This record gives sequence, C-alpha cells and structure tokens, in this order.
Amino acid sequence: MSLHKNWLKFNGIKKERGFNRHHITINHNGQIHIGRQAHIDLGRPRAVTLYYEPDQKKIAIEPADPRDPGSVPLIAKTFGAHYVPGAQFIRQNRIHIAGTEAFIKPELNHNGILILDLTETTRVGRGRNPGPGWKPDPRERLEG
Repeated sequence: MSLHKNWLKFNGIKKERGFNRHHITINHNGQIHIGRQAHIDLGRPRAVTLYYEPDQKKIAIEPADPRDPGSVPLIAKTFGAHYVPGAQFIRQNRIHIAGTEAFIKPELNHNGILILDLTETTRVGRGRNPGPGWKPDPRERLEG
C-alpha cells in the first residue's frame, strides 16, 4: 500500500507469554468475572475463598469446597465463564472500584491460587447507563 510519508505504521501488540490467556474483571458491584480458561486452570472449582493483601492491593482467589466455611460460590455464566459475587468482600476490605476494571496480568501461582493486582488494571466497558428518561445537558453539547 502506498501512503504519504507522514503515515506511521502500527507494528502490532507485543505478545507476552500467556497474552490474554486469562480474562478476569471486577466491577463496582464487587462481581469478579472469571473467563473460561482461567476457570479451567483453577481446576473448575464450584466455590472459592477470597483473600486481600491491603499493602500490595492484591486479591487472591483460591479454589475451595462449597461446604468450607467462608467459601464463596461461583455462579455460572455463558460459554464457561463464571463470576464471584464479592460485594461483601469489597465492602469489608474497603476496595473502591469505579466502573469495570480488567486485570492486565492475572497470575496463577504454583499453588493454583489466582493473584489479581488492583494496581494493574485497565478500564473496560462503556460506563454506567444513566437509565431511561435521562437527557444530556444542552449546555454540554459540543459544537461541530
């Protein structure tokens, strides 16, 4: 393709080992969404135990038996994904999530525990829907 000399070519995304292997997000309601591959690599648990390390701002997700005290059930979604209903967990640990955040480098350690770093996330989604009947402020309209 011949373009003018001012065009800059995008050389692609740097693919690190395990790139996009585990898709995990957390939202403002405390739901931790775990993609299919991450659920498989955790051993397809029916429940998990949640831990929080406040100094490092990290969440640990450990597979657990649903009958264990303190375990949280995994709720099945579509296509093999699951989510952890963690509203009480984020309230108890005073974790603030503004919207939906995707973890950039979720780590599965040698003990089979998933480590999520809250300082290494990226915002995903469109933000909150203001609901029916919402109208934008005409003073904020951009002139085009």
